Amino acid sequence: MNNEFEQLDRWIVSAIQSMQPASRKKLLREIARDIRKSNQLRITKQVSPTGERWPARKLGRNGKIREAAKMLVGFRAARRLRIKTGKDDVTIGFSGSTAKIAAVHQYGAFDYVEKGGPKIKYPKREILGLSVTDKAMVRRRLLDHIADRT
Repeated sequence: MNNEFEQLDRWIVSAIQSMQPASRKKLLREIARDIRKSNQLRITKQVSPTGERWPARKLGRNGKIREAAKMLVGFRAARRLRIKTGKDDVTIGFSGSTAKIAAVHQYGAFDYVEKGGPKIKYPKREILGLSVTDKAMVRRRLLDHIADRT
């Protein structure tokens, strides 16, 4: 079954490469918007692309979670979660200080809690990625677009 998908994916790649640049760019942008929506929903639900819940916040000195509020919800805003489309590719991600904070959480790195504060290891919280459903949606959108062209 997996081999069938690999053959399909190779066929899709060649079909995309045969498209006109403007058509390809438009299709990639539409797919990127759908993937961004999917990632925004996962940020809201506080889950990774694999469906695992993010690790909870650390307990404070009093033994309770510092803030019960959801983490990183500001990252789901379209003004932060940006789409960049080239003629042959599309990128979904963050820029500036938001990108730095997102990378710390995405990979579980060390960072300062606040300026001049302690440096701690943050647990890995996958913010961006493609789920199995996202990959299926991409295939479906590509096939629908190719079918509409013929």
